[in-house]
Amino acid sequence: MCKLLRYEINSAETLLFYGNELNTRHDFQIMTNGSLKNVDTLLFFDSRGVSREFDDSIVDLIIRKISSNRVFLLVSRPLEITTWMTLFNFLQLNEIAPKTIITNMGFVDFTPKKMSIIEKSICQYDYFFSKNDAEITFLEKYKSQNEGELSLFQQAYPSKFISLLQKLLSSSHNIILNTPSLISEYFFERKRPKSFFEAVLKSNEFNRSLQNQNIVLEFHDFDNSETYDGVHYTEKGNRRIFSQIQVHLE
Repeated sequence: MCKLLRYEINSAETLLFYGNELNTRHDFQIMTNGSLKNVDTLLFFDSRGVSREFDDSIVDLIIRKISSNRVFLLVSRPLEITTWMTLFNFLQLNEIAPKTIITNMGFVDFTPKKMSIIEKSICQYDYFFSKNDAEITFLEKYKSQNEGELSLFQQAYPSKFISLLQKLLSSSHNIILNTPSLISEYFFERKRPKSFFEAVLKSNEFNRSLQNQNIVLEFHDFDNSETYDGVHYTEKGNRRIFSQIQVHLE
């Protein structure tokens, strides 16, 4: 069940989230170099922002670039399921109006999930919307190595949410990172369902469809030296992604 969650930055400032519970893994990171009232740049990422290690991660590279001349706020994977809805709720609840948002939302939104995980995603609707508006579609049966046969589902956002998200984003300059495509020879240690690949295409298409003055960065043909599981990045992958971001940070 989703509820209002609080994260205390210091004795005077608290961030609000809406979800089941705050993430407890290493990729939950909150960091700032100033007051929340003066945030210039919001970095809002899912687990791929940090991947295995914070040092030399995408967010670490961005912070090193901007911290000397911008007030930034980093929020990395605050909830287990961190999506566009998570970012929407975060901006509304905290009344933060950054000039720039750098984010990689979209991938977690559309990837195939078992119903118990879908519930963690759609309960985030309930603060500003009704989760009855969520569109849930059955995708496929998938034989998991650890859990046996699973039914996998996908959520789709209702038009009302998309319109309000676009309106919210219209007040900021947005740099959106699309999910990299993989070379055809990419080797997965962990098998992925067929619907995984279709979901990546859908997430990238959704990000491109947001009708604001957004910069949507595309990354093509990642290999096993740049992503260690087809989702999270190696140091080489982080640096390749950052090389495209930094052009827009001057």
